Amino acid sequence: MNVASARAAGGALLAAWLGCLAACGSGPAGPCPDDGDPAGPACLTRLETGQQFERLSVALGAFPVPERGTKLMAPASDDPDLLPPLFQNLNRYEYHLVFLRQHFPGRFGSLDAQGYEDMILARATRRYFAGNLYRFSHPERGALYGFTVWTLGEAQELLGPDEVRALHARLAEAFGPGELHYTFDPTDTAARQEAEGWADPGFPIYFP
Repeated sequence: MNVASARAAGGALLAAWLGCLAACGSGPAGPCPDDGDPAGPACLTRLETGQQFERLSVALGAFPVPERGTKLMAPASDDPDLLPPLFQNLNRYEYHLVFLRQHFPGRFGSLDAQGYEDMILARATRRYFAGNLYRFSHPERGALYGFTVWTLGEAQELLGPDEVRALHARLAEAFGPGELHYTFDPTDTAARQEAEGWADPGFPIYFP
């Protein structure tokens, strides 16, 4: 092989390697590169400002319901192969599974509904926590941010304070618009009732 051929082969290998990294969501630009879409990037790994939250979220309603909301995902362990916390752009992807399959084809391109549920809902098989990220416009306290967690409906699958505390700490490191609370989706009465029994859990809880 001559020098020109060697350089061409090396360039092809480098291009293939970079393409694989991009497909797996771990290239030089990170898992959420800005691809120039008018609606903004598909996701962010850090949410620094209220303006960024505005761009990624959609309007929902008036107090006491959340004013705006989007979706999030965070690793359920310290496994270095897992993605970091992700704040989804709901203006580009309405459904979380669709976002994962289309934005991370190398990781989740073949993920079906059952695999998705196993990955986020069940404690025994969970690799990531997932849920909603809300902003409430409280008439007295102003903007309040809160995250929810999706789980299976069984009582034994409800999160305990230690699990939520670890998740809150992980998310708070990547969240800057304001104090982040654990909160509840309107239909998730079981999680709310569970949290009402926690005394001094070590993180703020918002009961809308």
